[in-house]
Amino acid sequence: MAATEETSRSLFQDLDVKVPGMSEKDLEELKAAIETGNLSEAAQKAQEALELSKNTNLNIAITGESGSGKSSFINALLGLADDDEGAAEVGITETTTERIAYLHPTLPNVKMWDLPGIGTPSFRPDTYLQQVSFAHYDFFIIVTSKCFRSCNADLAQEIQKMGKKFYFVRSKVDEDLRNESRKRNYDQETTLQKIRDDCVEKLRSEGVNSPQVFLISRWEFDQYDSPQLQETLANELDSHKRHIFLLALPNISRPILDKKKEALKNQIWKRALKSCAIAAVPIPHLSVSCDVDNLVESMTEYCKVFGLDEESLDRLSKQVKKPVSQLKGVIKTPLAKELSREDALELLGQVSGRAMRPHLYVPFISPEPTDPAWERRDKAMAEITINFKKYISLLPVCGTLLAAEISLLATFYALHSFLEGVAGDAHLVLTEALEVAEKKSV
Repeated sequence: MAATEETSRSLFQDLDVKVPGMSEKDLEELKAAIETGNLSEAAQKAQEALELSKNTNLNIAITGESGSGKSSFINALLGLADDDEGAAEVGITETTTERIAYLHPTLPNVKMWDLPGIGTPSFRPDTYLQQVSFAHYDFFIIVTSKCFRSCNADLAQEIQKMGKKFYFVRSKVDEDLRNESRKRNYDQETTLQKIRDDCVEKLRSEGVNSPQVFLISRWEFDQYDSPQLQETLANELDSHKRHIFLLALPNISRPILDKKKEALKNQIWKRALKSCAIAAVPIPHLSVSCDVDNLVESMTEYCKVFGLDEESLDRLSKQVKKPVSQLKGVIKTPLAKELSREDALELLGQVSGRAMRPHLYVPFISPEPTDPAWERRDKAMAEITINFKKYISLLPVCGTLLAAEISLLATFYALHSFLEGVAGDAHLVLTEALEVAEKKSV
């Protein structure tokens, strides 16, 4: 057993060289897992961490006065048009008389709760939180379309007493800007700051300390204070809820797409460790088959997170009034429903040669591992490496650990490559959609 652990450490000791691009924190966690010498236990812990992130429930409460734009704000957060299936009902009068949950279109454990409007005889601030099951929510967003009133401040103070976080959203700011733009010497930033200052001053006068106010437009949801709101919410959540919140954000800006890519990239090593542990089991073909299953599952998830699935593209097509075929025309990676085991096996073959480099490199004879000559050699080695992976684990000790390392590196490279591609495609789709929106506004 001691010899096996020592061999394991020896094979994996230069991970910082073999897995370029991995963050220092992730690298240290991976090394610590491998140092135990028990790959299956380390993989199990990694899988549990992935499941926890994936299945974490996030409940966001949206409240405010009647007609403040709560329902529209919910639809904007969910990336839905007001008439999409599953969208919150929007009306010119108060349509919410009891709390209603709206599920995220691709992450059903993320729920936006449309709460009844405060400031009515049926819902007073002092009893409101009990009426709407206060303890169920992770945080509250209080929405108004005009000045915040005393009932908003009273509710915030009640939330604060019970130890929950709350944020103020001033909605429909685009309407204010449009009205103010008719005046001489109009300046957008000056107008926005005046609205913000007025809201903060009113809330302070009502006894709210250091209120956080964000100016939002449902129809220009990537502008004004929306990016700051999303970043603030993410930063103040714990790690698991932060991860699921980032993945749930609508794909409406490049910074959001980049944050999603980074969140998914940080988990690649955990997915790769699962393949690593299975590869150590001395059963022919098992390693490659499980690697392929692991890749298909992960790649499908990546596509849905970035809106590269049929349902998401159909919704976007309707929102920007552009044929879905035109949006698909800029996509290079397979869509979620089109992904197959053959796609995953092809990708695995493309990167498996790269995973073998550390074992084929001979100092002073072979080209350096970064030399372009290796790219040609990788392609030639792809099929050989896949077949090698199918049987190498049958060799005692060194064979199983070598198979484990190859699977770890191959899965890591494959997911890293696919994530780069799918994130790039999401940027292209966004650019295509924005071009339509800009043409419509001209």
